[in-house]
Amino acid sequence: MAEFTIQGTTDPFISAQLAQGETVIAEGGAMAAMEDTIVLTGKAKGGVLKSLARAATTGESFFMQHAIAEKGPGRILFAPGHPGEVRVVELNDDAWSLTDGAFLCAEDSLEIATKRNKSISGSFFGGTGGFFIMNVSGTGKLCVSALGAIQEMSIPPGGELIVDSGHVVGWPSTVEMSASLSTGQGGGFLGKVVGSVKTGEGVVLRFKGTGNILVASRAQPAFIGWLSSRMPRSS
Repeated sequence: MAEFTIQGTTDPFISAQLAQGETVIAEGGAMAAMEDTIVLTGKAKGGVLKSLARAATTGESFFMQHAIAEKGPGRILFAPGHPGEVRVVELNDDAWSLTDGAFLCAEDSLEIATKRNKSISGSFFGGTGGFFIMNVSGTGKLCVSALGAIQEMSIPPGGELIVDSGHVVGWPSTVEMSASLSTGQGGGFLGKVVGSVKTGEGVVLRFKGTGNILVASRAQPAFIGWLSSRMPRSS
């Protein structure tokens, strides 16, 4: 199995050490450097139809990078397309759901697919794949990235963990996700809209069950808005 390690502290790389014949897959454009024993190709993971669905519904690339240690053992560095932290998640015959842009690279043994968002309310909101969410399953190592730092948050026993939708990176299949417009439980739809406007929290995701949720310190919509507010305006 490929060995994944995190290299660096600020905007780190994922370093993958491959034995001869091993393959890792990565988001398009993620390769930063590699030894000449590795051959890099672009492939439609899971076939053309699955790749079209993934690209159209989750915002990921149609072609994924396939790095094969064809000429002998070798090392390859992957880097996300935005500043922030990376994490290695070990899957053991289970599955993880990822938000838009969170996938960085993984062992080729893992299956990557898009699944319909079972949370009807969650399907109407961006930041979590809308009607579809990227699903990674099987046994192997998965590497994810986020804008800013990543923190693991556990779900309180018998309770819920509430996370702003823009800050969610991924969650395991052992938890149940739903979405709402505010952290309050009552008040009806209009009340939730008013509550969201007052608190500025927007859409929140509610997680129940057992497991840790990966949370990012930066939300892409808020960060883009901050950058836009500081861009010079044409007269």
